[in-house]
Amino acid sequence: MDVLQAMGDMGYSGSTFFRTSDSAYLIKSIPRRFEHSFFKKELLLPYAEYMQQNPASLLVRITDLLETTHRSIGELLGLAPSHHIVMENILYGQEHDAPEDGARLKWESWDLKPISFFYPERDVAGGALATEATKSKLADKFEGKIKLTGADATRLQQALDKDTRLLANSNIVDYSLFLVRISAADGSDPGGSQLPLPVGPSQERETDELIPLTQPLCSPPISPTWRTGILSSDGTEVYRAAILDFFWAKHTLHAKVMTGLVRGYNLIDEQGPMSITAESDEYRERFLEMCRDFVEIEE
Repeated sequence: MDVLQAMGDMGYSGSTFFRTSDSAYLIKSIPRRFEHSFFKKELLLPYAEYMQQNPASLLVRITDLLETTHRSIGELLGLAPSHHIVMENILYGQEHDAPEDGARLKWESWDLKPISFFYPERDVAGGALATEATKSKLADKFEGKIKLTGADATRLQQALDKDTRLLANSNIVDYSLFLVRISAADGSDPGGSQLPLPVGPSQERETDELIPLTQPLCSPPISPTWRTGILSSDGTEVYRAAILDFFWAKHTLHAKVMTGLVRGYNLIDEQGPMSITAESDEYRERFLEMCRDFVEIEE
């Protein structure tokens, strides 16, 4: 079996993805110099310190930053990336969802950003100038609700407030919420499946004991959390979530150029900022509002 399995191009950034053979980790290329330079030189140490101090953070756990030691022909021609990150895969377990009793689980996932921003592919000429393949790479739309107890909803909001404040203070925009919903395919209680699921909120432990998904990942926090799974208030679903793609900093040269271009366009056709040209505090507020709208509190 190959150690890494290719997953292809999964977005506008041109990044390529691989997953480990056990699906526990993803390897993502960071091809754009201004992004990997910002992460390595400005964000890496504050991020590492923050993650040590906040084990319940929703920021995706990046375990390694890999950089080539020598310039290759592919890199010089822009055909091969020089930097990769290794991060946890919160879809871990989906590939192994084959319980002996045949009661499979239903896995759904969304990559979510505030849809109230200006997206040229969607908003210029009503989207007629962009192909469906291009528009399919825009942020997903989540139509459902995350059913939480009041206590879980409060903890979620507190974590999002804290995480996004770190990103806003670093002048970062355009990050997304990757949301996973796991439920029984027939609508029954997913707790009956053979897939290891987290304990419910009422069973939350006060220790730092490792809580595996199927096997331990790196630095697991106190259980349960959004990386291991949060049980819905009615016990029929499990949710996981992570904040992804926090590499676009507004003060980098590339970001400044893009902001100038969009402002110039808005002189002709006022559409407002894009997600990559908004101010970091504005992006944070719209992101938090989006997340609040997903939550439905049920005691």
